[in-house]
Amino acid sequence: MKKIVISSNTAWTIFNHRAGLIRTLQEAGYEVHTVAPESNFTDIKNPGTIFHSVKNLERKGKNPFSDLLLILEYFRIYRNIKPDCVLTYTPKPNIYSAFACRMAGIPIICTVNGLGTGFDDPESRTYKIITMLFRLAFRKVAAVVFQNPDDRQFFIDKKITSGENSRLVNGSGVDLAKFRFIPAAENDKFILISRMLKNKGVGEFIEAGQRLHMEFPAAEFVLLGPADPDNPAGIRQEILDGLDGKNGVLYAGAVKDVRPYLESSSAVVLPSYYREGIPKTLIEALAAGRPVITTDMPGCRETLLDGQNGFFVKPRSADDLYSVMKKFIQMDHGDRLAMGRQSRLLAEEKFDEKKVIAEYIGIIDKILNN
Repeated sequence: MKKIVISSNTAWTIFNHRAGLIRTLQEAGYEVHTVAPESNFTDIKNPGTIFHSVKNLERKGKNPFSDLLLILEYFRIYRNIKPDCVLTYTPKPNIYSAFACRMAGIPIICTVNGLGTGFDDPESRTYKIITMLFRLAFRKVAAVVFQNPDDRQFFIDKKITSGENSRLVNGSGVDLAKFRFIPAAENDKFILISRMLKNKGVGEFIEAGQRLHMEFPAAEFVLLGPADPDNPAGIRQEILDGLDGKNGVLYAGAVKDVRPYLESSSAVVLPSYYREGIPKTLIEALAAGRPVITTDMPGCRETLLDGQNGFFVKPRSADDLYSVMKKFIQMDHGDRLAMGRQSRLLAEEKFDEKKVIAEYIGIIDKILNN
């Protein structure tokens, strides 16, 4: 039986974002193995894969000794599995699995699903180290997959990968049957779904929401997603605990199913200035037929036709977010519904999970046949 490995920095992202790909690979006759830290393994049901725990992966760690141990750990896992191909997501699995697969002689496909904060400052030591590591790691990979054209061009310009060796897919895709189109009710409920990070625009959302609630007492502003206390950009827990809805903003925490919140919302907001791939939450919002309010940043901009299915806002600007959400509140409900229908059309045209999975299967088949 053919074997394939899917590796990421959390098991949750594998089983939540790649479940459709896993099912398709299994139906095609692959034995699917998943590789991630075990601490996240129970967050969501494993769809029938063989799971391998990684012990030396520290998402924010910068200890070179730990990173060397991670390469050796990946090498041992992959050598024991003997897969036909390895698929990786997120920076550390991409970089260190690439080194391990080169040592083991296994073809690897690395997906760059966003650049995060490491590439923000070209003069920083972090930027220079990450660029060097990517350049060394990606020398011999079978293919590099990007989720937006900005990231792909950046890697080509920095000579990290070549145009011939890179592919572009539209994010992780969305299950259009699971996320059904349901016209929005005539209310003013804005939701933001992400990790609770400053660079996701959470602070701006809180400030703008509290200001708008003073003018429009019926308006609601809901935050969904896990806190990330170990992240330097994490919103402090005491701030989140204070968001009880009394000032218009409610922190509802992490939820297993966002669909009821999408269905009760009038718009989905992500004022991110984080280098996204393509945010999964935004393409789920499109599928549900919700207008989106986001920034003209790499990844986010792929989900929005400004003025047609939502609005752009300036990064880091609570004032601009306030103005745009106020404009949305004052819109005619029929115009909002038209925006929602345009969102659904965009999801069907660009982000159908079946199309994204077909792209991956094509890449895998081409590599294995060669």
